[in-house]
Amino acid sequence: MRSSWLLALSFAALLALIAIHGYTAMDRARAIHDEMVDVHESYLRTDTFLRGIPDNMYLGGLMVRDYLLDPSSNGSSQHQQQLQAIRSSVEEQLRKLEPEVGEQATPSLKRLRSEVKNYWDSLEPIFQWTPEQKKAFGAGFLLHDVLPRWSAVVSLAQEITMLNEADLRQDQRRLEASQDKFQHFLRRMLALALSIGLLVAVLAIHRFVTLENRTRQHQREIERAERELRRFSRRVVQVQEDERKFISRELHDSIGQTMTAVVLELASLGTQPSGDDYQGRVQEIKRLNEDMLKSVRALAMGLRPSMLDDMGLGPALEWQGRQFSRRLGVPVTIDLAGAFDDLPDAHRTCIFRIVQEALTNCAKHARAKKIRVQVQYSAEAVRVSIEDDGLGFDAHTTSVNGIGLLVMQERAQELGGLFSITSEKQRGTKVELEVPVPTKVQA
Repeated sequence: MRSSWLLALSFAALLALIAIHGYTAMDRARAIHDEMVDVHESYLRTDTFLRGIPDNMYLGGLMVRDYLLDPSSNGSSQHQQQLQAIRSSVEEQLRKLEPEVGEQATPSLKRLRSEVKNYWDSLEPIFQWTPEQKKAFGAGFLLHDVLPRWSAVVSLAQEITMLNEADLRQDQRRLEASQDKFQHFLRRMLALALSIGLLVAVLAIHRFVTLENRTRQHQREIERAERELRRFSRRVVQVQEDERKFISRELHDSIGQTMTAVVLELASLGTQPSGDDYQGRVQEIKRLNEDMLKSVRALAMGLRPSMLDDMGLGPALEWQGRQFSRRLGVPVTIDLAGAFDDLPDAHRTCIFRIVQEALTNCAKHARAKKIRVQVQYSAEAVRVSIEDDGLGFDAHTTSVNGIGLLVMQERAQELGGLFSITSEKQRGTKVELEVPVPTKVQA
């Protein structure tokens, strides 16, 4: 789940980064485009104004020339109004030109404005001239006043035009630098997005490979568990058959033969008169009957000791230890701590059978000289430990999956308990069991 959340967050971060990168790129590209359009339009407006001012002044000069060449005195007011209109147009163009030019062109613009004003102011007196004055002074006025002032205005306009072109080139370089920064930003964002994408891809591939390997491992474990289950089932069936054979053999060989002997003794007893031989046969029948009862009792105790139900877990374990010591000559120490009277039957049976199976394994494989069984009862759990000093085995290399151990594990798991085996060669074996105590028993 942590890996899934990590992948989800990584994909979310990648998508968010791509979205931010795309939005930022579009916004920056739009800003650069708008700035380029503004620069270009400003240049065009400035160029238009700068071209219009000399043209209008040239038109004004032509009108002044026509007025001076006109020998009549009529139309002065008309020419004066037309020149005033042209002057107003030029002043409007200068007013609009002022915010368009850069700081470098401001002094030139001021001189241009001054020259234009002087130019128009110089034209005011001619409208008061008489025809004779126009004829006498008109050519000289055009040559020495109008034309030089117009040339000065044109020169200043060209100067401002050159400054405007310089500003345009400067703005172009600035925009190119901004474009370079933008491209560098795009490359960095692209590299970051690719890095995160690569990281997410690596994490996803690693996660998928891990899950695939884990799935294969689980599949192998399931197959192995199925094989173990089938083997376990066969072993259980075999154990059941062995138990049936054992019980059948015990019933036939011990109890059956004893009962047959009793029947024969009773039959022969009925044909003989009383006497010493008669009493001997009666005693023999009693002995056979006692042997048969012992066999039945031993068989019943082997199947399930009655004292486990009658006297409880502690006495049953102590009896089991005594029986094991008497049968094999190996001392078994039983240490009991706590009261086991309130334990459920399932817990008592589980503990008794696991101790019984552990002692059986000791008898078969351990060659132990002493065995110690500890059972501790607490409010939370019952802890059982069976430890011997026998041959032991290497728990890291030896497979411990015998039928007895599997049964012990199954018994412990049925009650939610923990079962473990620790062993070393020539250092003995220790079987540990911890079974939780039910709530009602704790109360």
